[in-house]
Amino acid sequence: SSPGQVPLWPPPPPVCPARARVWSSRIAMAAAGLASQGLRAAKSSTGLRAIESDAQMESSFRRLLAAIEGERDDIRGSWAQLQDDRESTAAELEELRQQTEDWCGLEKSKIDAEWKRLDRLSEKMADIWPKKFEIVKINCSGNLYEVPRGTLCSIEGSYLAELFSEENARSIRPDADGCYYLDINPHVFSLVIEYLLNRRLRVDAPLPIIPKAQQLNMELLAEAWNLKPFLKENRLNTVHGTSLHINGNTLQATHPGWQVISSMYAMPLANPYYFEAKIIKNPAAGTSGGLAIGVMGHVPQGPEIHNIRLQSSVMYNSNNGLLSDVMDQADMDNVQKGVILTEGSTIGVRHDPATHSLQYFFNGRSIGTAAIKETCLDKMRDLFPVFALYVPDQVIQVEFRAAPPAMIKDGSN
Repeated sequence: SSPGQVPLWPPPPPVCPARARVWSSRIAMAAAGLASQGLRAAKSSTGLRAIESDAQMESSFRRLLAAIEGERDDIRGSWAQLQDDRESTAAELEELRQQTEDWCGLEKSKIDAEWKRLDRLSEKMADIWPKKFEIVKINCSGNLYEVPRGTLCSIEGSYLAELFSEENARSIRPDADGCYYLDINPHVFSLVIEYLLNRRLRVDAPLPIIPKAQQLNMELLAEAWNLKPFLKENRLNTVHGTSLHINGNTLQATHPGWQVISSMYAMPLANPYYFEAKIIKNPAAGTSGGLAIGVMGHVPQGPEIHNIRLQSSVMYNSNNGLLSDVMDQADMDNVQKGVILTEGSTIGVRHDPATHSLQYFFNGRSIGTAAIKETCLDKMRDLFPVFALYVPDQVIQVEFRAAPPAMIKDGSN
């Protein structure tokens, strides 16, 4: 033993060399086994880590694919929304374009209409303010006027325009003072001149106020000279107690029984006057009566609106003849009886103030004339056109200023 080492006691037995070799071999084999087992464990651990890494990569790849697919869906949705927005915007733009075109067309038509109105206004102004400015002197029952010739001729179709036209001026000579003399009512003529002078400043100038005492005289002068601005435009009386339906100058029966209605104004008495009614529908045609047309000395009121045997009236009843309390029977017999007012036919009445007579026309052909008795003229000073309907759905259309038919002798073709 070496110095300082405690000696073993009892000392180990001596080792056999052969056994030592066996133990050494066994120890070497055990170490080799341990080393091999450690290597296998290391290899197993590396494989597990590789498998775990592959799983993680696959999971990440799947998440990436899902993210890409999600983005693709979002892109598809955005594209679809863009398409919808594009189509909606295109529809709105098309609607806006159509509205713009319609508006432009409407405004263009308004502008064209305004240009036409201005052209007509220019023509009228040319008549009122002609290039050739000539003053005409007029002596109307002692009242003197100096008026441009164009102003006197500005009411187209009037006798005043014809009287002072340049063509007529050559045949009519003024007096020694250079005046044209007119022997008419000076009060109403002054109103006409006032209106004509106002028209020089404003074509649609209102009529001057006509004193009540001169209204009849103005009506007579307007009718005689065809002064259209002063003529009353007659129409059906809208204030009535009947069941008749009025649409403009069209009249329709809605209930059975006589329904009588007149015009708003009386017929003018300055000149012969003609009005007519066209039969639009008449379910009662061929029966005894049911439709009557004539004149009356006043507006029907009270019980009169449901009867055709009226006081101070002359009525022609379809398929019958004249009914009147202001005419002699002999005169009434001069008017053809039995004329049926069928659908599409026209019946007209012409009043002649000079003879106080009424002439009836059927489809433009005269069917007779009858005169009002002299003893009844006072209550027939004002004559109102009157229309009576009896059967529902009868329809007539009235023309208060119809062109009179050619004058034909009674009973002739």
